[in-house]
Amino acid sequence: MRVSELVSDLQALRANLAEELQAVNRYEPLIDQLAHEEARGVVKRITDARKEHVAALNAVIERLDPKQRDANQTHGSTRSEG
Repeated sequence: MRVSELVSDLQALRANLAEELQAVNRYEPLIDQLAHEEARGVVKRITDARKEHVAALNAVIERLDPKQRDANQTHGSTRSEG
């Protein structure tokens, strides 16, 4: 993989990571705001899925960018990958 391809991949992954985090921020407050239990359950499942997406994107970014992995570990990321 060329450096330009890696940079392009990382940019796309980070953009998607940002979108997933924004979605979590939109959905999470709704869980407590919705009156209907079924609706709360659906939004909770969506929020949980988005958090899984965040974790998956973070993991691949850390594998592709060792500096990002080191920074995450330095600043208290709970992930550790060897």
